[in-house]
Amino acid sequence: MVHVRDVMTGDVVTVGLDATYDEMVDRLLAHDISGLPVVDADGVLLGLVTEADLVSREAYGAERRRPLGLIADYLRNRDPAWVRKASGTTAREIMTHAVTTASPDDELRVAARRMLESGYKRLPVVATDGRLVGIVSRRDVLALAYHIDDPRPR
Repeated sequence: MVHVRDVMTGDVVTVGLDATYDEMVDRLLAHDISGLPVVDADGVLLGLVTEADLVSREAYGAERRRPLGLIADYLRNRDPAWVRKASGTTAREIMTHAVTTASPDDELRVAARRMLESGYKRLPVVATDGRLVGIVSRRDVLALAYHIDDPRPR
């Protein structure tokens, strides 16, 4: 039986709550990744910022919306969460707070099913105390399934 700890990436690129939009984009591009866990000084997972969160700025513009503008966006079928993220300037304002996670002891097939059914590309892996200890991605699952050497460090 394969567990999440057997395939997860342990050296995770993270940001803090005060990371700026530019810092987050730079980090994603520099490390060729699509998501950044947001952690506190003790490494406790607080949220997650993804490429989609950051692309919302390009989709909706960076200006803050007034209440009437938000109502107009809603009436135009624009998701208020994306509009809110578009005007954010820090990880604290942009991140998704309710993050689906995995435990290092979870069976990999359970984590893979969780990713598939939720539509997430990655799951932060957290210890029982809430500290981030890794991240498991669809690529990790596929690399194991097809015995492909993934060049990323573990």
